[in-house]
Amino acid sequence: MDKLIFLWLDDSEFHAVMAKVNGITVKQVYKESTKFLKAIRRLQISLKLPFTHLWMQDWRNEINEYDTVIVHASKLTPPVVKYIRKKVPDMRIIVWYWNPVIKSIDVDAFKKYTNEIWSFDEADCKKYNLKYNTQYYFKGIEQPEIKNKIDVFFVGGDKGRIEELVSLKNTLDKNDITNYFHIVPSKNSPVKYKEHYQQNKIRYYKVLEYINSSKVIVDIVSDNQSGLTLRPLEALFFKKKIITNDKTIINRDFYNSNNIFVLGIDDTDKFKKFITNPYHSIDHAIVSRYDFVNWIKRFADS
Repeated sequence: MDKLIFLWLDDSEFHAVMAKVNGITVKQVYKESTKFLKAIRRLQISLKLPFTHLWMQDWRNEINEYDTVIVHASKLTPPVVKYIRKKVPDMRIIVWYWNPVIKSIDVDAFKKYTNEIWSFDEADCKKYNLKYNTQYYFKGIEQPEIKNKIDVFFVGGDKGRIEELVSLKNTLDKNDITNYFHIVPSKNSPVKYKEHYQQNKIRYYKVLEYINSSKVIVDIVSDNQSGLTLRPLEALFFKKKIITNDKTIINRDFYNSNNIFVLGIDDTDKFKKFITNPYHSIDHAIVSRYDFVNWIKRFADS
């Protein structure tokens, strides 16, 4: 896949930047715009009005130089896939869902323009007849040596998880386990939990600092998700332990009970022991399976 282009809604996002570091051509889908113009653009796309290509970056003028394009599934990207198919009829177009379909956009929005719709979510692949590829991360991310400052770290939006997160935090507090939970409220977050919310999102590079200074990462998944989130992969690549409510994780190739505490299966009375016991290294071949380079390679080999 030498002639590959990867289109992102925000090419300054960490994963887009790291894809560039790994030698992939990455372009931002749409031109930079004000909030007002973005609102007009979203309306134009939602109403399926013509001339959406005028919002697109200059990559559209050179798209015929590539053999393959990867586009993230989003409510904003169906016009992009349509435009590429019309301009380069024989191009290989890969639509990548790295969020569950229910949280993104219906697959029918893309099926007319490509038969290569991929997802990290095994249940979605089965339900919608999608192609499967793992979630991915990046090896070789250098982090400065930091003495562990906290035991347990969580970052993420509420997304209906607040009760479970607060319950976990209370259990950690009762066991004198130091922790930091950065929970950002969602649209319908309960007011009674307002003391637990942080109003500001933190940039991913700051998240990496917190991960680096923690022993354990918290991963609380939604009921309608079966694929791996980024949290287990961050834990895997940075050799951190993880606390998760994802019971299917025990079937993953990297599962090790010394490194992964599964809520609802493991005894919370043993939190302290879990955190103080040393991390068990995972076989390099298993870790490499989730590296970005091998993620790209699986597309090429399919």
